Amino acid sequence: MAERSICMSTLAATPGQRLAQAVRRADGEVLLSAGTELDVDQLRHLIQRGIDCIHVAQEETRDAGEVERDIAAAAARVAYLFRGPGSAAREELAEAVADYRRRAAS
Repeated sequence: MAERSICMSTLAATPGQRLAQAVRRADGEVLLSAGTELDVDQLRHLIQRGIDCIHVAQEETRDAGEVERDIAAAAARVAYLFRGPGSAAREELAEAVADYRRRAAS
């Protein structure tokens, strides 16, 4: 089965979910490695440390058409948010946000 990485609030995570990416402290030290199956104590520890979001693995249930529609919807939303004239820095930010949203939707 194909999987995808979902970024979610640590408060919304549930025991049994598996980390798709390592959880790191601000200084880069790994708190939990990718592939770790989360339990109640680990989630409590992350919340106490102020970790707001984590990347968990989720089974991919969408077909190719749905993925394409999700990517197009994400691009349209970013285009709407950054509509109108702006500076070069604003355009750079818009591209970074669009790239992040494309990766998150795929």
